[in-house]
Amino acid sequence: MNRKLKRLTALLMGVVTVFGSSSAFAPKQSGSIMKASAAGKILAFPGAVGGGKYATGGRGGEVYHVTNLNDSGEGSFRDAVSKSGRIVVFDVSGTIELQGNILCSSNVTVAGQTAPGGSGITLKNYKMGMSGDNIISRYISSRPGPYASTSSGNDAWGGAKGSNSIIDHCSMGWTTDEQWGLYSNNTNYTVQYSVLGPADSWGGHKKGLHGFGIMLGKGDLTFDHNLIIHNVSRNFRGKVPDQYTADFTNNIIYDWGYQTTYGTIGHLNYVNNTLKAGNSTTGGYHYMYVDSTTKPENFKVYCAGNRLINKDGSFHSVTNDNWSGVTVKDGIGITKNNLYSSTAFPINSDGENLSTAMTCESAAASYDHVISFAGNGISPDKRTAIDKQCAEETKNGTGQCSGTAAYDSSEANLSKYNIKCGVTYSYPSAVTKKEITDADNDGMDDSWELARGLDPTDPDDYADDYCGQGYMNIEYYINDLTVNSFPEGVVKLSPTDGNYTSVQTVSAFEEIEADSFSDKKGIIVEEYSGRSNNLALVSDGDWVKYSRINFGSGANSFSGWMGGYPSKIELYLDSMDGTPAAVIDYSGTKSLNDYHTFETNIKTITGTHDLYMVFKGESEYLVNLCSFKFGKDKLPLSGKLFKSVEVTEQANPDSWKIASDAAVGSLIFGDRDFKISELQSNLEGAEILLTSCDAKGTTGDAAYFTAGSDMSLYVGLDSRVENVPQWLGDYSLMRTLCKSDNDVTFMMYKKEVKAGEKVTLGSNGQTYKCVNYIVMGVPVVNIAPVYSVGDINNDGYIGISDLVTLQNHLHGKMLLIQEQFEYADINGDGDIDVFDSVDLRKLIISGMKIILD
Repeated sequence: MNRKLKRLTALLMGVVTVFGSSSAFAPKQSGSIMKASAAGKILAFPGAVGGGKYATGGRGGEVYHVTNLNDSGEGSFRDAVSKSGRIVVFDVSGTIELQGNILCSSNVTVAGQTAPGGSGITLKNYKMGMSGDNIISRYISSRPGPYASTSSGNDAWGGAKGSNSIIDHCSMGWTTDEQWGLYSNNTNYTVQYSVLGPADSWGGHKKGLHGFGIMLGKGDLTFDHNLIIHNVSRNFRGKVPDQYTADFTNNIIYDWGYQTTYGTIGHLNYVNNTLKAGNSTTGGYHYMYVDSTTKPENFKVYCAGNRLINKDGSFHSVTNDNWSGVTVKDGIGITKNNLYSSTAFPINSDGENLSTAMTCESAAASYDHVISFAGNGISPDKRTAIDKQCAEETKNGTGQCSGTAAYDSSEANLSKYNIKCGVTYSYPSAVTKKEITDADNDGMDDSWELARGLDPTDPDDYADDYCGQGYMNIEYYINDLTVNSFPEGVVKLSPTDGNYTSVQTVSAFEEIEADSFSDKKGIIVEEYSGRSNNLALVSDGDWVKYSRINFGSGANSFSGWMGGYPSKIELYLDSMDGTPAAVIDYSGTKSLNDYHTFETNIKTITGTHDLYMVFKGESEYLVNLCSFKFGKDKLPLSGKLFKSVEVTEQANPDSWKIASDAAVGSLIFGDRDFKISELQSNLEGAEILLTSCDAKGTTGDAAYFTAGSDMSLYVGLDSRVENVPQWLGDYSLMRTLCKSDNDVTFMMYKKEVKAGEKVTLGSNGQTYKCVNYIVMGVPVVNIAPVYSVGDINNDGYIGISDLVTLQNHLHGKMLLIQEQFEYADINGDGDIDVFDSVDLRKLIISGMKIILD
């Protein structure tokens, strides 16, 4: 019998369970099935390329209007980017006088193209900082100037994060350190069609001449179609460690002082760029100077299609022989031959190569496009004044490196590099009148809405997807504004002829009926009279797709009305390629028809996506699923012993879990597959708090919990940890054995904990050559004393110690408690006297050592 037939047979023979109405997930009548939407990932916006091209920003979130040019407060740009899940539009334009660095949160889209006048917004005094990930930032100028700079310098753009982000048509410059300084904890980002420079090369830095371009890292990143101009050095300086990939494609470097690219370069694709010497250029007539001693054995370079133009307009010799434009410093442990790669390096993401190295246009074509379109403006003529000036100077070979400080004849380098001193900066004027008519204040021009059949009086239709391509309506609108800021054909206006499929978004936070899928494989729908249908007898490998699920600024938990056996549900976004966005470990019930509300935390999912559920498990049939929804908040992590577990953000809270019945083969960590290989019997059956192995390098407190009952708490420390953390000071080191299947021996520390006691778990105290600590709890069972006649001291058998206890009582040296009194009455006459002592002695002398069970 084939699988499908078996399942149909099982359905016909199964007992239909009638659900109680008390559950939040009791099935309802089926709603209409949603229409299918565009399959696969969609670009952050038309024209996005490279490592960050699939950023989603604030997709699925709310529209926030910047209504003033204040530094802070309601309606300010600072307030706009302070929270996740926002698409930021501008009712004003001009210059914001910042009082501190801007810190942009995760999952934000900054749509500077909506600012009146088409020249975006400009930030002064302090930098644009990325304190979160998944950011789309467009048409923003960050030009701090010297006004708040210290003698150590300032940057125009940077931050501690920035992964999975894209910076497009932005402008950054007028600082004494780097114009771009994002290189720490970030991967998969793109900077494109932006202007980087001029630097304030002579602006009060304590080291003197000090105006640099780019500090570039960490990896799997793309710099494409940018104009890098009037920076004396670091055009760029690599901070790309190990074997991370960096794309540097289709850029123009104009008028560097003495150095182009150098530093830690990882795996570098240096392709189809134009370097053009200017009035300040005195050296560095090469593509790169590899000088870093930071693991140079990892460095590799694919260098092709680049050209270098001399001051007189002729081509330098390295144009026809690109590899001759790569130089290596002596004594760093590698030679030039060690660097060479005949092929470009990929940026792999979910099975796709995101690198621009093999898809970029020629250096000549990109030179024209960068000059025409790079910078902050929705069309070439609407770019900010400094960006238009940079384009003209690059095209004509004019201009020079400059600085705001006055000329100092004792500084020889000012003349050497032809530095123009004492320059002043002009900032855009304020425009406080909203340009568009937007009756419902949803961020979209009413005329644009009417042309597309939308309702300009509906404040919520910004979140819909009117033509089914995967974007929100507000995104179609803001993307349309950019059609003239790219080469012709890159951005196509959204349709107005009605030739499209309307797809409504569905909130992830409201109940979704399981049978409302838009596609499936291997799924059988079970019908209930007068009730909603559910997915029945789901088997390993079956999947369902739900179109356009809006997770907003973040879903952190899952809840389903379901029954079945232990299994996994893998959640994929937009396609089933690559790794799942989250995995649900379903604990199961007694049977497929034993329904309950199952809740669990998941890794955060944001934005609007097609949701795929893929079912995995070993049972022939896994689950019956009736309905589900997601939650915005994390569920408290609780077990029987470990109650209300709170994990600090630094300790990877998404990876902590609770498991019962510790045994050989049990998992040890929530983010590893390591299992217990040896376990002492007194820990068998313990409850396990699965920590995050990746949290081994945390400092300070890692987690807190409340003891659900009296328990013996065991913390297992990797035996390779050199110093025992101070927080284990009140624990006792035991001889308890616990080992993992990756050959780690844990030193088990124990302390007794009372029910209701709040327990703090600290840090591991070591970041490398070890794994994190493990945690187990064993309940303390308080058993009332069980006495038997003759076993006066309740030690499990009748012997000499019982006789000594009785004699001490008879001689007045101690008093028996009530229970002891009862079992010291050996002859049963109701008194405790010498006769009981004689009878007890007879038992012992006669050799009757009575073992009590």
